[in-house]
Amino acid sequence: MGANAATKAYKVMLNLERILAIELYNAAQAMEFRRPARTSPFMEGFMERYRKQVSFVKDDKVMYHDIDLSVKFLQDVELDLPEDLIMMRDYSPEDMR
Repeated sequence: MGANAATKAYKVMLNLERILAIELYNAAQAMEFRRPARTSPFMEGFMERYRKQVSFVKDDKVMYHDIDLSVKFLQDVELDLPEDLIMMRDYSPEDMR
């Protein structure tokens, strides 16, 4: 039963990875529609790296290839998070307020 559970968990993880890639794809499109508005410097840099691999969608098209590129981007991306965004393992509920 443990192997079956592990196989199922692996499939769930693959589905989650694809869902997150689709969400990133949609969020990147939305950010482009909101230009010239800008977001945080971290997110601007993240979107810039993303746009080097996945281009803006100008016209209707089959998006399967772009979603696969988004999955690959998420698998390969290095998140250089600023120190103030990294949560510590030891924190109390009061720290979260």
